[in-house]
Amino acid sequence: MAKALESLLGKNLVGKHGQISVESLSGEGKIVGLYFSAHWCPPCRGFTPKLVEFYQNYRSKTNNALEVVFISSDKDEGQFNNYFKEMPWLSLPFSERERKKKLSQKFKIAGIPTLVLLEGKDGSVITRDGRGALIEDQEGKNFPWRPKPLSEIISGSLVNKNGEVINAGDLKGKIVGIYFSAHWCPPCRAFTPELVSTYDAVRKANNAFEVIFVSSDRSQDSFKDYLNTMPWFAIPYEDSDRRLAVSKHFGVEGIPTFIIVDENWKIISTNGRTIVLHDKLGKEFPWRIKPYDDLNPITALIVNEETCAIYFADGEEETLKQAREMFQPLADKIAKDAAEKGEDRPITFLCARNDEVAESLREFASLPDDENILVILDIPSRRVFVSDNDVITTDNAREFVNNYLADKLQGRLLH
Repeated sequence: MAKALESLLGKNLVGKHGQISVESLSGEGKIVGLYFSAHWCPPCRGFTPKLVEFYQNYRSKTNNALEVVFISSDKDEGQFNNYFKEMPWLSLPFSERERKKKLSQKFKIAGIPTLVLLEGKDGSVITRDGRGALIEDQEGKNFPWRPKPLSEIISGSLVNKNGEVINAGDLKGKIVGIYFSAHWCPPCRAFTPELVSTYDAVRKANNAFEVIFVSSDRSQDSFKDYLNTMPWFAIPYEDSDRRLAVSKHFGVEGIPTFIIVDENWKIISTNGRTIVLHDKLGKEFPWRIKPYDDLNPITALIVNEETCAIYFADGEEETLKQAREMFQPLADKIAKDAAEKGEDRPITFLCARNDEVAESLREFASLPDDENILVILDIPSRRVFVSDNDVITTDNAREFVNNYLADKLQGRLLH
């Protein structure tokens, strides 16, 4: 049990009266909060007192079933010490800057304050939005704020322009696109006909595909007028709580947004709008990114969101064939190992040809013009790693990737 937390936090943490073993945080029924914060950050200083109050109240009621670990972004140890005095919980040692960086990368911390809640029994993530959940539920009635699955959030009736009603649960087993849009939004009105065309093409090919419209219209009449242009179903306009809950589940910040989920309501892509515009006939449906794939305008979308190992080939068919033989087994094994652990795939393999997409990536990452080079591009962490092998083989490719996954590579920052 303790090993999962120790792999994240090390053996010991800083307590108010000395070191505290990470092992003491683990166990069934225990919750561990990672609090990414800093004294120089005004929103952090505003949130910390709320977290302190909740922490003390909850621990008094649950025999200390919650522990929080401060992960500091302070600029020096003096600031860290002064800020930590205000906190009743534990902290990662300030000196462990490399571990702090890896934690920020692992949990994709884009800003502070952020509160990530973990299961004490195995270190698995409960929620990355503990801050937002606490602000909405300061008494902790729903703590530890385990997110409801999409299947539960979206459950309920759906209606189409003809007044036909189905239940969202009837769509299980289909690929579903969730379309956040509104008639008052010009980009939405421009994209909707494109989506209708792709929808018709995909269904004409006998694919199990459906779309759910989640409206941001400002009136029932506008909703009805807009739905009349669509061949699919929608969450009823009057069900505003469900519309808001689905939008919040995906963190939708602007429209139009088109999110594609699989047969079990798991995300395939949050960039469905771009996918549709690049694949208007739906030839690549259901638009899943495979463990090993060619780099193209659709698969390139994943590069901004996940770590990718990219082989820049010379474009010759024989080279592309050799690349697949070299990388496919490695990609499949890494994906299979992650799936067996219930984890996301840690890296996606892409093969780039000599085309505009490959050239734009080379330019973005300041890569050499050499052909047949292997690169790991980690845009979320703003780092790039280039294999120094003149000739890429199965063995040295595996070593390069495994060293990256084991945090043994230095790489360089992306500018």
